[in-house]
Amino acid sequence: MSAHLHHESHGNHPMSFIGFVLALGGFVAAALWLVHMASGNTGPAIVSAVLMVAAFGVAVSIFFTIGHRYHHSPVLPDNTPDEKERYVRKYRG
Repeated sequence: MSAHLHHESHGNHPMSFIGFVLALGGFVAAALWLVHMASGNTGPAIVSAVLMVAAFGVAVSIFFTIGHRYHHSPVLPDNTPDEKERYVRKYRG
């Protein structure tokens, strides 16, 4: 009995995940920045603000690069006609 291993990409660009994680990290850094500013910790607030701006900046640049240079949606998958046909055959009978 042989196992047939087939990788399905589901049409998502791999850098979309990196951009998503960076966006989440930016929100975490924003929360830390707000907490440090409210408590008067200037040093950690500056570090958190720099991390927030860097995370959001890189995430936005990834999303724009995927969208404009590669003509691929960073959020919605782009599927080929073969992938659509295989999906219909496998899941829709």
